[in-house]
Amino acid sequence: MDKYLRLRDKVLRRARGKTVLLSRYGAFGDLIMLTPVLRELKREGYYVVLNAQGSSRNVLTCNPNIDDQIIQVRDEIHPDKLDEYWSELSKGFDRFINLNGSIEGDLLKTEGTLEFSLLKEKRHELCNKNYIDHTMKLAGFDIIGAQPKLFFSKAEHKWARSILKRINHKYLILWSLSGSSYHKAWPYTEYVATEFLDAHPDTHVITVGDLACKLLEWEHPRTYSWSANITIRKAMILTQYANLVIGTETGLLNAASCFDTPKIVMLSHSTEENLTKHWRNVEAVNGNTHCYPCHQLHYSKKSCPLNSATQTPLCMTMIRPEQVLLRMEKFYKESRRKVA
Repeated sequence: MDKYLRLRDKVLRRARGKTVLLSRYGAFGDLIMLTPVLRELKREGYYVVLNAQGSSRNVLTCNPNIDDQIIQVRDEIHPDKLDEYWSELSKGFDRFINLNGSIEGDLLKTEGTLEFSLLKEKRHELCNKNYIDHTMKLAGFDIIGAQPKLFFSKAEHKWARSILKRINHKYLILWSLSGSSYHKAWPYTEYVATEFLDAHPDTHVITVGDLACKLLEWEHPRTYSWSANITIRKAMILTQYANLVIGTETGLLNAASCFDTPKIVMLSHSTEENLTKHWRNVEAVNGNTHCYPCHQLHYSKKSCPLNSATQTPLCMTMIRPEQVLLRMEKFYKESRRKVA
């Protein structure tokens, strides 16, 4: 704890004017949903200090609404000591906003807690709130429908434009293969992608994800398998330049929500109200299954109903290929009409 308190003291010595410490440990999507809060704090004249985990903090590089940061090493502070830690870390700041657990915990009940086992109807009653609206309220802002925003450097934009040039500005689909949970991978991705590619010769697909996602990639002359080959920021800036972004409830789809780019998202534990209510140009699909929406964070397959044949989560298996293909065709035809 002492090293963080020394970092805090250095930050406070650099600060000018009134100060706020905003603490949020989460994945890429969690920090993207935080950006409207950062924007409002800066508008109120605060010197904004972000306390986030280093691996996720990278998505907020170039954000002008962050003045300083205290990078948190994952799991370095024991969970039982976090309240004491935050109490000490926040000393000296004019304001402290703690958004840890604001989505996971509040609106997604975590496996191992009593609330995880609540009846589905009760969980829905408690949790069916928009993630960003809820985050804004907890931060003290009565704002509905706030839009997230990402910032990129000139070099990053130049790189993204070079990718479009490489494919001769053909129709580009950016496909996020999987998220941070096993119920965030759709089992029909390869089948649907290759069928669409074969039907539309002017189409290219870029697949992205982490190292494990390489197992989900396929061979096709117009598919570029880039899982673990490009940084998260490069994947995210492509959501601005692609013609269509497809995936499950991942950080990449949250990145796409910052732009007007057409997007298709396969829902697993969230509803449209939770996630896509305020998104632009989006089609959200879900499976017709008894457990959806669960509003749960699953850490084991024992707690998640599986398809007996594929041993994949029902919420993913029951999203049929035709549901996604239909929406892909819709966005493709709209894009081609604009070109014509």
